[in-house]
Amino acid sequence: MQTTSDNAVHGELGSPALAAGELAAISPKFAEGYARIRDVTDRDGACPAWAKALYMACAAAVRGQRELALRELARSRDLGLSLSDARGASLAVLISRGEATYDAFARAVDQVFDVVADRSAGPIPDFPLDRQAALEYFQSYFGFVPDYIEVMADNAPRALEGYVLMRQWSLAENILDAKHVELLLCTVNAAEFSSRFVGIHANGARNAGATEAEITEAVVCAIPISGVASWLPGADGITEGRR
Repeated sequence: MQTTSDNAVHGELGSPALAAGELAAISPKFAEGYARIRDVTDRDGACPAWAKALYMACAAAVRGQRELALRELARSRDLGLSLSDARGASLAVLISRGEATYDAFARAVDQVFDVVADRSAGPIPDFPLDRQAALEYFQSYFGFVPDYIEVMADNAPRALEGYVLMRQWSLAENILDAKHVELLLCTVNAAEFSSRFVGIHANGARNAGATEAEITEAVVCAIPISGVASWLPGADGITEGRR
């Protein structure tokens, strides 16, 4: 008599070590545990599978894991990621972790989509902004003006203007939906063990319409990048953001 199994189908998941049976050859129990985590990260759930693959690709790029970033970007593309959304994600990576990480991720996008980055920008329009408008932006986003923003406003107001313009576009006006930007930054910051920034972007995701299940899945997506050690600061960020 045939019985059904609750086990994951290892060969259908995004981990080559699972698909090849390498982990199961060492420990079937461990392999099944990891496969159940990959069932959450690799399949449609609260978040669509293409988005979670993108979150993992961004986190892998941030952690310098080029092969994993390429693999997850390719999976995301195959599951429906558009080139424009991938380009939007690249600017979220830049504001989060800087130019070198952006370059690594952007070149991975070029490779996966077999394209060359467009460098034909036209004239830059005027973006009027002053100190007070910048402070009002942060008041609107956080409900208060954080101390670290006051420091920049008082001592480097031109940098604050730049920060606001970058933040406005990358988080709210991005080609990639604002909710997905906030969720991918939850993954990135969990992978970097930063509960504070998980909390900030968990609240940003809530404000963009994300459910608790979506936020939790985004943090679970850090596990293939940085191990289960990423879960504790990630979970701390989720709960801190609710307060």
